Amino acid sequence: MLLCRPFGQEAIRTAPMYRVLASRLARDGVTSLVFDWHGTGDSPGEEAQQSLTGWTTDLEAADSLLRAECPGVPSWFAMGLSSHMALRAAARAPQPPRRLILWEPVVDGPTYIQALFDAHRQEVAFEYNYPWPHLLRRGSVEEPRMPGSVLGIDVGDALAGDIQRIDGLPLAPAMRRGVEIVCCAAADVLERVAGQPGASLAQMVRIDSRMNWMVSQAQGGSLVPPELLPTVTKALGR
Repeated sequence: MLLCRPFGQEAIRTAPMYRVLASRLARDGVTSLVFDWHGTGDSPGEEAQQSLTGWTTDLEAADSLLRAECPGVPSWFAMGLSSHMALRAAARAPQPPRRLILWEPVVDGPTYIQALFDAHRQEVAFEYNYPWPHLLRRGSVEEPRMPGSVLGIDVGDALAGDIQRIDGLPLAPAMRRGVEIVCCAAADVLERVAGQPGASLAQMVRIDSRMNWMVSQAQGGSLVPPELLPTVTKALGR
């Protein structure tokens, strides 16, 4: 299984969750690969050069590496923003995955950007121990923007535009290639996804335990959402 990290601070704060998932898969005899996108983690590159198109190419390269090491058709697990790289890659890669598990996918770009801005304000206010409006009046901070630096991540023109244009999930191109899709999200997100072409053939799994992985307070919660491991192992037939 190819494990695709989410974006920015969400990737950092879900790292323990990915380790637990990889360990559980290993106990079930499933080889997994976790990788860093271009310009993130241990991968080279500049943050300002990032884009969904470039990251889709990264995913395809990681998939090729996994197939070379472990012959067979892998499944992919993608969380948050990486759901879009996974769907793009599944639609165009020479060899699509067997199945695609989308966990809390981003379905509305402007809403996601606003959530990033809100998290940025919350984190800075927490660090200063003053409310955001107070800091703004004092001139200690500036409102977050894209392109720009948000939550300590430099978002360039290409990535900012990519995120802004997200509207739903492009399920149909991957499903036409025979990819099984399992979409795991809160009820309101599943309702939005249900209206997308191809959604009637996808498996929808409702998640009730929602965690805001954008903020540091998330680290005080459970490392792994209770629905995660049962959902993944069931999708793999384990």
